[in-house]
Amino acid sequence: MIKNINEKLNEFLKGEKITKENFDDLKNIANFTQFNEKILNWFRYLQSLEIVGWRNKFVTKKICDILEKNEPIQFYSLFCPSYIKGEGADGFRTDDVGNTTKVGLERLEKITEETKKMGFLCKNPEAIFFDIALEQPEKTIHKLEELTKNIENFKKYVPKDMNFMILSEKFPELKDIVGYNGIIIEPLPINDIILKRIVDRGKKFYELFGWSERQILERSKIIASSEAVVGMFLRNQMSNAIMIYTPTMLERAQVYSGVKQEEPLAIIMPRKD
Repeated sequence: MIKNINEKLNEFLKGEKITKENFDDLKNIANFTQFNEKILNWFRYLQSLEIVGWRNKFVTKKICDILEKNEPIQFYSLFCPSYIKGEGADGFRTDDVGNTTKVGLERLEKITEETKKMGFLCKNPEAIFFDIALEQPEKTIHKLEELTKNIENFKKYVPKDMNFMILSEKFPELKDIVGYNGIIIEPLPINDIILKRIVDRGKKFYELFGWSERQILERSKIIASSEAVVGMFLRNQMSNAIMIYTPTMLERAQVYSGVKQEEPLAIIMPRKD
């Protein structure tokens, strides 16, 4: 008797009850991979730790394609500088790094190790420090010695089995294309819906600096353009890689795929706990 996909998945789950959303997700994965149980198990692990609702079918398909290749997988995360917060404040933290950074490094290491345990080949994970398109560049560009100290503090937390790279050194062209100031591309490489989400979500962060709506919109356009360019380099030069997302502003993740939302970068979003 030929079993349908629901029956096969119930058998795979050994009677475990899961949410309809997770079950439907597994059905997509089963279809994408001809019911590859090794990959289904990896996604069950991912379901246990990710933020629900942010991984669409296109991203799922991209990750499946990477896992199916049987080639070493490169897990990586992008880490932004730690800024001094507060109305009228500018510059970089020199005392330490933020908790988001510390949790991000731990998660990057953990997911890589768990993926290895499941039988996948993995390269050493890579922590990439995002040193371009700085916040308030008209002020922070004059405080690069603070940025250097921020990077030194960051490196203290990078595990010994993890590679560390500065973004502008990994992709030197970005220093000329994007630079410390960032760029605005017209037309923007994202649609109005994604831009509005970034603007609305960004208000909660930029209000900490006392920014106006005009400043927030301008900064959002710089983020959209600059990170889309970064995404292009990641796509072209890190094709067998999965980004573990670290920023709290989840809406920005789509920006890295730019105009290719149906052929996105592989990005997963773990919970911060």
